[in-house]
Amino acid sequence: MKMISPDPHEIHPIEVVIRMTGCSRRKIVFYCRKGIVSPVCRDGDGMCFDEDSVIRIRHIETLRQQHRMNWAAIHTIIGLLDELEALRAELRWRR
Repeated sequence: MKMISPDPHEIHPIEVVIRMTGCSRRKIVFYCRKGIVSPVCRDGDGMCFDEDSVIRIRHIETLRQQHRMNWAAIHTIIGLLDELEALRAELRWRR
């Protein structure tokens, strides 16, 4: 399966995200319901995602498949990554 690289300025419908990540629609919807991924919009055919969401889905899949982590561990790691990014943004703002 060919992986497509995300464009940072594009919003992708779920069908494109499925091709970009190799993740099924069912899993993406599950991740949204768990609150670990959020669509940036909803269109007539479904959800749309930005580059950050695509990268997050790839991270989740790596943690799940390659490292065999459970949902509690994945949720914790994603939360810590979010906190780290917020701290980095604050440091950039203060400089």
